[in-house]
Amino acid sequence: MNNIISDDNFFFFNWRFTSYHYTDNTKGSPMNYLAYMHKGHAKIVSENKTIEIKEGDVFFIPNALGYQSYWYGADEISFLSFGFLELHAKENAKFDLQKLPYDKQIADKIINIPTDGTNVKCKTLSLFYDVMSDVIPYLTYHTENKEEITVDKIKQCIRKHPHSSLSEIADMCTISRPYLYSLFKKVTGITPNDYRQQILCKMGVDMLITTDKKIEEIASMLNFSSGSYFRKVLKKHTGCTPREIRKSRAF
Repeated sequence: MNNIISDDNFFFFNWRFTSYHYTDNTKGSPMNYLAYMHKGHAKIVSENKTIEIKEGDVFFIPNALGYQSYWYGADEISFLSFGFLELHAKENAKFDLQKLPYDKQIADKIINIPTDGTNVKCKTLSLFYDVMSDVIPYLTYHTENKEEITVDKIKQCIRKHPHSSLSEIADMCTISRPYLYSLFKKVTGITPNDYRQQILCKMGVDMLITTDKKIEEIASMLNFSSGSYFRKVLKKHTGCTPREIRKSRAF
């Protein structure tokens, strides 16, 4: 059988892009991913967390996590991605989106794992599990407490009513506006308005890549005060201008 395991449980790949790439995985990651950033840098944004990735970083994306990723590079963007469904071990718990503390030994091991798509050899799996035995002690678990549940409720309200005021959102969640603001910032690290802008930017990106509407028209539809302000907010949250986003999708 050529000592190869060919199925849908693993997908090891060396991804390469040029200049900029956007990925929408808001419906959920299909696998767990251990990854190594070889060239370029990236930003990964989930409902509860944003991580910034630079060259040499090792990071982890858990299965079923909804997220968006933005990849940047002057000439080339490349990263090693090792997708797997489960570890068949007690450590296979619900981990969080995270960067791992820098460890050159682990990074060197990851670089030496072959990237053969779904045709994963037994020797390759041996190398991968050896790395995972080193990685698991660093991984942090995702936990939900009362504050996180409240913040999730706030996020749902903002997504459903992105043009409502914070006072209106607070009333929907039956909490005070000051408490909404302080709790949201404490749990997520960003303000409720930043989160609202992220939602509007996602809507804007969808319009940019699926329609030929003018920037000013999109800005007006999203209730931005002007096209220039929409460009400014979009650049802040995605790192790209409307033109760059449309160009990346060859619209």
